Amino acid sequence: MEARSSYQLDIRGPSAHLAGMPKSLPWVTFALLSACTHALPSPEASPHLPASPEEAVQAYFRASDEGTSRVMRSAFHPDMLMHWADGEGTLRALTQLEWWQRLDAVEKTPTQAGSRRQTTLDREGSFALMEAVSHWPSHSFVDLLLAVDTPAGWRIVGKVFHRLAPGEELPRFPSAEQEIRAVLEGKIRAHALYSPTLLFQTHTPDCRYYRANVEGVPFAWETLSMAASRYAAHEDAGHQDPDSPWNILKVEVRGSVAAAKLDVTVRGVRYIDHLLLVRAGGQWRISAASWGDPRPAP
Repeated sequence: MEARSSYQLDIRGPSAHLAGMPKSLPWVTFALLSACTHALPSPEASPHLPASPEEAVQAYFRASDEGTSRVMRSAFHPDMLMHWADGEGTLRALTQLEWWQRLDAVEKTPTQAGSRRQTTLDREGSFALMEAVSHWPSHSFVDLLLAVDTPAGWRIVGKVFHRLAPGEELPRFPSAEQEIRAVLEGKIRAHALYSPTLLFQTHTPDCRYYRANVEGVPFAWETLSMAASRYAAHEDAGHQDPDSPWNILKVEVRGSVAAAKLDVTVRGVRYIDHLLLVRAGGQWRISAASWGDPRPAP
């Protein structure tokens, strides 16, 4: 039987606010906007938007084999960060823009993987947790991926990986699951106490939180610092919310990377969290998260 945790937390996030355009614009401004609009490529020129998390992973595979960022951009959210621990156990991160440059480097000839496979570890409503394994003669990658159904199709919003040399097996850390559960408990407690300090201790500083179907907003995201700012405001006001029960439903460990699923019911609505973690410097930290109401928006 899996261990379960009970804490309360108010998961209400801020609604997205878009500044409205003025009712009238100077003629020159309108002309410039019109010219820029006509200069943009037509939607028909864009790659096919993935209709499922499996299609998003297949687009990722194809982009890697072909060495093209154009296809990669259809698979990944542009603000997604890739995380891993290097051979020295140091946390590393790569932005989408940096990855695109590597893929599109003219002097680089892409090498197709000898074999690939993908596995859906968990899928509920608008959220999916995927595993992708790729093999080349010189190395292999084991990826854990977060995918979310967005207005632009299914997008991968989180990626962690462990790199293996030929013949190497994933390392095993005997207390990995216990340590990961302790980090998840810390994340839950950070919410319950609105503690920026606990948030910092349990996450990588550049962690992104992607949400879907929350307060009528189909899709949005924020940085960890943005979330910490909201927590700090609650903490300064003396607010706490320790009563909503959270459950740790799943922990998947793949060497130095891991994934987890949590859920909670608040005011009659059930929310889920999919999380990615990396072990760096001997410590596990949450590096990416997707959360929200798994039911489709009405």
